[in-house]
Amino acid sequence: MKTSLIFQLLILTIILTLPTLTVQARGISDEELVIYYSFDQTSLKGEDILDGSGNGYDGLIQGDNLKIVDEGKYNECMQFPGGATNYIAVRDLNYTEGIPELSLAVWVKTSGRGMIASWDRSDYFRFSVGDAAIEHFDFVTFDICCPIEDWHGDIKVSDGEWHHVAATFDGDIKRIYVDGKIDVEQATATNNKMIGPKAQRYGFIGVGSETAEFNGNASPTWTFKGLMDEFLMFHRALSEEEVENLYKSNGDPFAVEPTEKLSITWGEIKNTI
Repeated sequence: MKTSLIFQLLILTIILTLPTLTVQARGISDEELVIYYSFDQTSLKGEDILDGSGNGYDGLIQGDNLKIVDEGKYNECMQFPGGATNYIAVRDLNYTEGIPELSLAVWVKTSGRGMIASWDRSDYFRFSVGDAAIEHFDFVTFDICCPIEDWHGDIKVSDGEWHHVAATFDGDIKRIYVDGKIDVEQATATNNKMIGPKAQRYGFIGVGSETAEFNGNASPTWTFKGLMDEFLMFHRALSEEEVENLYKSNGDPFAVEPTEKLSITWGEIKNTI
């Protein structure tokens, strides 16, 4: 009897311990994370959106009508009203050398063409919904240089609904993702193993960039109109699994969750002894 009781307690201890051992990352690694704008109310400090990556690339809010609202995909989000004077200027992050790997990801809700992020298509890259050079503005575009490669996806995202959009570049392959799945992928040109470099460029969120100084010339001026949430930028190419995990992350991109739950009862233990 004593041996049986000890055995039962041992089995129970093992089973109760298992859920803490069977943990799998549902978020992603923050390795090479460059910028993280949650666009939550807590990330607003004065005229700046704080960079949650720890790198200090805070964003200066330009325009009186750009604001945080309670309509986010997760918690709050940034509402862009459109117009050439409403955007975010990224502090301190300026490129003068080539970028060997890059990923951008964000939740968007829009009904038309709009720039998501730009460090100048003609010198580095831009990421947007729609494109000035293409007749239809329904899909994600990811234009890189140099030489210039104008490129877009096939899935409509300008339908007024929330979509998670991402783009990755690893020197060999560039990909566009929509809602956690690959939309399109393509090999880069043989002479285009890096993004850039050309002239020094600073970047914007919500409008195009052609500036060699912080908060300088914003162009092209077709700005984003709609909502953005959970903007991330990496100096590495995210894997397919990581992009899918971002889509499923419930607003915490670096979280982990248990993959198994305790599904056996004490009664079932007793019945096996």
